[in-house]
Amino acid sequence: MTFVQVDAWLRLAALAPSPLNTQPWRFRVTPSHIELWSDPARGLPVADPAGRERTIACGCALLNLRAAGAASGCDETVEPLPDPASPDLLARVRLAEGPADAALAALAPAIERRRSTRRALEHEPLPAGLLEALAAEAAAEGAELLPVDGRAAREALADLVAEADRRLHHDPAWRREQARWIHPGRTADGLPASRLGGRALRFLVGHFDFGGTSAGRDEVFVLHAPAVVLLGTPGDEPLDWLRAGQALERVLLRAALHDIHAGYLQGPLQLPDLRERLAGAFTPGRMTQVCLRLGRPVEPPGPRRRRPVAEFAEFVPA
Repeated sequence: MTFVQVDAWLRLAALAPSPLNTQPWRFRVTPSHIELWSDPARGLPVADPAGRERTIACGCALLNLRAAGAASGCDETVEPLPDPASPDLLARVRLAEGPADAALAALAPAIERRRSTRRALEHEPLPAGLLEALAAEAAAEGAELLPVDGRAAREALADLVAEADRRLHHDPAWRREQARWIHPGRTADGLPASRLGGRALRFLVGHFDFGGTSAGRDEVFVLHAPAVVLLGTPGDEPLDWLRAGQALERVLLRAALHDIHAGYLQGPLQLPDLRERLAGAFTPGRMTQVCLRLGRPVEPPGPRRRRPVAEFAEFVPA
């Protein structure tokens, strides 16, 4: 592994999605391997007290690293959770010249194309066969992707999403945490906000309950999205979360190759009772980890907000 190679791989790894664009990962690069660490300082202790969503985001970054390495002609060896005494050490990765994973390499061009959206999606159906291809990508990482089809199922999910919106927005601590990641004038992380209006937006989000507005918007999103899918895993431990993140990113990259992008509907998964109800109704025998709507955004995405590699990576000399 050369410095130039690793720097390029880490830049692509960091294009992974994360809650509120917190980018909760750190990398430690040694001459023999790359370590992926979760960064609790960039977590969301109110919305995500167990670090489940943080670990999923790190899993997405891990998948990007693997795909970037494969596209460079490298074979991979991945040790998940290699040190029980260091729970924030999520993976140890060795990339060396050898027979690369062709399926992963084929996803690498989509890393820079993949985007998330908080806006409406066009009503145009997904390309034929794409949902089946996305399910196969999830299965390759040990997860299951389940579509939410039919009016009754969509309405039931919309009710859960709307209830979550109302309850979460009613919690002052949750609102303040969301507001902390609105960074007026900053371009490296967090949610976009202009210098002129960003401070006002941050104040409004932190101090006022917009649960009813969010609930109404998200109900429409669920009912009218071209596709809504749930990602589930057999268990609900850190290893399952890490696998879910890698499965999620494989799904997102495969979709991005067709210009299909995702909006997240994570509210019910941040409330334990709603998460149990969601899993019981839609993913029996599986724990739901992610809820997505998929389609083509009606508006182009804004500029990317990512930290430079030097801010999240440590290079250990030989």
